[in-house]
Amino acid sequence: MKSQDQKLLLLVQALSEDEGLSQRDLFLRLGMAQGLVNRYLKRLVQKGWIKLSTAPPKRMLYWLTPKGLLEKSRLTYEFVTFTYTLYREAHRNSSNKLHELAQKKHAKRVVIYGVEPVAEVAALSFGENKLKLAGIVDEDAAGQSFLKHKVGGVDDLDHLDFDAILFCKHSRRDDKILLKLLETKGPVVNLFE
Repeated sequence: MKSQDQKLLLLVQALSEDEGLSQRDLFLRLGMAQGLVNRYLKRLVQKGWIKLSTAPPKRMLYWLTPKGLLEKSRLTYEFVTFTYTLYREAHRNSSNKLHELAQKKHAKRVVIYGVEPVAEVAALSFGENKLKLAGIVDEDAAGQSFLKHKVGGVDDLDHLDFDAILFCKHSRRDDKILLKLLETKGPVVNLFE
């Protein structure tokens, strides 16, 4: 699902939940830039998905039309389908990587690096691959709770008993951490390779 369609879905969803919203209401509620909301609203008016009415002083209120409700349903279906497909692919990929980790590297206890949705999906594959979650580390989430574990920092790896690290986070900053882990803590399996 395209990013643009996701933004349109957010807009029509907000209008279906609370009709008669202003542009200001929408951009504050959705956390989008005001200009972007304005552009999308103009497009939705042209498509006939929403209608507008004026309200004093110089305010425009937006309402979802029957055609807009129909398109909201279509976009919701596409989003659910896209999300399910993405989940299924993430599960298959993580299961394959964990199976390989258990077979080739004879790992039994694995630490997850990264408090991310993909880590939750990967954790579902631990049981089927006879792996045990030994801990979770993430510099950005240290001290929080995730998957019923307290999240530690990279330095906490020195106190954990594990055979491998499953790297489940991706950003430029975390790429540097990955290189550091590969040098000192290995073996590391990157879920994004």
